[in-house]
Amino acid sequence: MITQSRFRVLVIDDDKDILDMINITLSPTFEVLTLQDSVDALEIIDVFEPDILIVDIMMPKVTGYQIIELMRQNPKHQHVVVVVLSAKDSSRDIKYGYKLGANLYLTKPFQPDRLLKNIQMLSTGMGKPRPKSYSMRDVQLRLQLLATKKFAPPTDPNATPTPPDVSPSSFRLRRPLAQEADEQEKKKWVD
Repeated sequence: MITQSRFRVLVIDDDKDILDMINITLSPTFEVLTLQDSVDALEIIDVFEPDILIVDIMMPKVTGYQIIELMRQNPKHQHVVVVVLSAKDSSRDIKYGYKLGANLYLTKPFQPDRLLKNIQMLSTGMGKPRPKSYSMRDVQLRLQLLATKKFAPPTDPNATPTPPDVSPSSFRLRRPLAQEADEQEKKKWVD
């Protein structure tokens, strides 16, 4: 079943107050999903199918830069408009965000009205919302299922148990994160 409705905006930030403020600001116009834990971001992007991603850079476990980079590597998500909303405001940080594929880089603290106008401007340039595989109700059910699977014991007795605080997506990210840490130590910043 393919559904078409309003633009979907996924917001990833580790600060609950910022997530609440963005949700209150954008939800009258857009379908908004907020995510405080960035570890499951790629799985949730697959289910939610956002048109616009608003992501913070400085988050524990998985940074916004890593999310953007991994998302841009997937052809299925090339159409997603990426807005970075971060307290990192140096020209190097901004250049790096754009280099990874951000469409817009905004700094914190931010004005909610300005964020809304920027998101509306970006969505106007996108035309119509892309058809979605799942309705918002289906998305919520699938996200609940993902959350319960994360803490469920494995059904295969030969399977390696997953620690309760680590999701399957973090296993998928371990190798790229280790490689990225090595690369960052070598070059620190991209000019």
